[in-house]
Amino acid sequence: MSELRYSVIFRGDLEPGYTATDVRANLARLFKAGPETIEKLFSGRPLAIKKNLTDSQARQLQATLAKNGAQSTLKPEGQPATAAASQPAAPAPQSEPPAAPAEPAPAAASGPDWSIAPMEGNLVKDHEREKKEAVQVEVNHLSLKPAEGDLLEEGERERKPAAAVAVPDWQLD
Repeated sequence: MSELRYSVIFRGDLEPGYTATDVRANLARLFKAGPETIEKLFSGRPLAIKKNLTDSQARQLQATLAKNGAQSTLKPEGQPATAAASQPAAPAPQSEPPAAPAEPAPAAASGPDWSIAPMEGNLVKDHEREKKEAVQVEVNHLSLKPAEGDLLEEGERERKPAAAVAVPDWQLD
């Protein structure tokens, strides 16, 4: 029986506490790649960083990416990419034990693995944006007037009859 092989998938998500600029620099140094190559990794589409790895090799690469600020997932070979995105990867092994949380964490086994987007840039990737056609508005009936005097012309004013006021005949002594 052959051992299950994995691909390490990256789609541009960052580990908490890292900025996109730092992660880009870290990955450029890690992969010895130019800025054009690194920009392709941050397209938002899932890309296989490395394929056909054993479980231990895949987890080691995932841990290395996490140390450099890049969040990745593991996909068993032979599964479609959409299935890998819906299955959260097992957490990467840590060299030191995590600090005990102040509050007990809720069980996340049933829910998806969520992350928070970094503060810089747009939350929606360019390929996720809905394309809208430009709207043409007719404005040829509008005109500009100098910024002096009244806005309404004399013919545009609505004339109301004067109100009748009853004044009693008072006398002051």
